[in-house]
Amino acid sequence: TMPQPVPIEAVPTQSTQTPYGDSKQVQDYLDAINPYVQEVGKIQLEIDKMVGASGKATGANLGPAMEKGKPRLEQAIEGFSQITPPPLLAPLHGDIEKLMVLRLKGYETTISGWAQERQDGSTDQYEQAEATLREANQFILKLNSEMGRVHQALGAVESPSQTASP
Repeated sequence: TMPQPVPIEAVPTQSTQTPYGDSKQVQDYLDAINPYVQEVGKIQLEIDKMVGASGKATGANLGPAMEKGKPRLEQAIEGFSQITPPPLLAPLHGDIEKLMVLRLKGYETTISGWAQERQDGSTDQYEQAEATLREANQFILKLNSEMGRVHQALGAVESPSQTASP
């Protein structure tokens, strides 16, 4: 008898599953969030430059820089929050959003602290702002390692050693 053609679904293709779901979905997701993640980093870099230029972080140099960056950060959060992550990346997505919101909170507290300082010389609000921004920075370390694991998982699926034998 002639061998029956195997329906295409039954042909074992190279697995594209990662611990985070289908590799194409994961890659599409990373491509979608990348511009927002980059933008948030760029805004922070510009603020850090302001501090670097003067050698110290003060309301007078941070306030204006953060005021300038704030609408861009709000826009990035807005766009980012409209992306639907693959289910297994939802925790990571939530964490990235939390980081962005923490940064925004830190900016807002700094900006209002700067206004307060100009008004009555008090610098009370800066401590709160610093704490929030410090929390954001610690969060980045966690996120970087999570992102690293996602990229590693994608790399494992795409590596040639995984190709199915004929």
